[in-house]
Amino acid sequence: MTAAPSLWRNRNFMLLWLASIISNFALAVAMLAETWYVVKTLDAKAQLGLVMIAGSVPRVLLMAVGGVLADRMPRSRIIFISLASRVLMLFGLVALLYWQRLDIWALTGFAFLYGALDAFFWPARDALTPTIVPEHDLTRANSVMLTTNQVGLVFGPVLGGILLAALSYETIFALTGATLLLATLCIWLINEPFTPRAVQAGHSMLSELKEGVQYALQTPVLRALMLVYAAANLLFMGPLALGIPLIVTENLDGQPATLSFLNSAFAAGMVLGGILLTLYPPQHKRLLMITVIIALEGVLLALLAHTHWVWVAVGIQLLIGLGVAGNNVPMMSLIQQFSDKAKLGRVMSLNSMASMGLTPLSYAMVTGMLSLHWSIGWIMPAFGLLMSAVMVYLSWQMAVIRQTD
Repeated sequence: MTAAPSLWRNRNFMLLWLASIISNFALAVAMLAETWYVVKTLDAKAQLGLVMIAGSVPRVLLMAVGGVLADRMPRSRIIFISLASRVLMLFGLVALLYWQRLDIWALTGFAFLYGALDAFFWPARDALTPTIVPEHDLTRANSVMLTTNQVGLVFGPVLGGILLAALSYETIFALTGATLLLATLCIWLINEPFTPRAVQAGHSMLSELKEGVQYALQTPVLRALMLVYAAANLLFMGPLALGIPLIVTENLDGQPATLSFLNSAFAAGMVLGGILLTLYPPQHKRLLMITVIIALEGVLLALLAHTHWVWVAVGIQLLIGLGVAGNNVPMMSLIQQFSDKAKLGRVMSLNSMASMGLTPLSYAMVTGMLSLHWSIGWIMPAFGLLMSAVMVYLSWQMAVIRQTD
């Protein structure tokens, strides 16, 4: 009974939790507004992928640097600088809107800077909680933070849709900038006990990453996971991210509220999937379970492209989100089980980079097809069904997928 209230008496954790709630909502609203501005105001549907590529590339390329930096300086300081920079960027958007200079190239530049900030923000955020929370409270703290992030993903787009229907873009970006400033202040007030890690002579970041790559490729389960997720992200991320706004404008009612409903349904599916897997954790054939779920997601992606009813689209998005949680959670447990604990961090980052690194290429492929005037009604089924076929083929060819519990 004493452990429960102790976490909520932890001033540093409360500040981090409050900053997470505020920033998740603010950034979700801002991202929805930017997407809608590109699609509806600029009518630059084919260029939406360019903005997403610009945000993805620096995030992938700088992630390793961000991880090293998070071990060499206070994590709260890195988070503070990242959030403060985003506040300035949001007010910069307001200024460009006021001067009528916010075009696709300006948004692409902002996306590039945003992705670069993410590369430093994420490693610092993930490393901060163990620094400010005692070990006996760490599991509860991580659970609270995960739930907070998911709540922001679910309700942030809903709030964004309401604001888009009632306010101008200038007002929305100014409001989110001011809100994010509160989160930045919370991070500034954190008193982080930090001891920098000593860098061992002869062990450069490059040599440690090389060791991790060799280890992952030589371990059958890890090699299979990296291959599955690389293929899935290449064929899934671009069609889903670029396809949803286009489906809303071309197949559905073209309202910002509909876009927010679809985004929220996806996040709600992830929350539901996480809850179900917590209550009923899978124990057998988890790697096969992952490939089967990804194959089903491909079929759902194909169906979504030809949906003309809002609530059917919402239902499909809910199932896709459920599937994403259904393959991500077992993936995490498999990596933890089959990895050397001394190499776990590198294996986790390599798996993320193997998948995230192909996301910009996925965006580029879909963007190229859209520029050639291919219909999203053809692109999404082609990518989705090909992804399903690849998962079936990998499951058939790799015995480790069929046999691993």
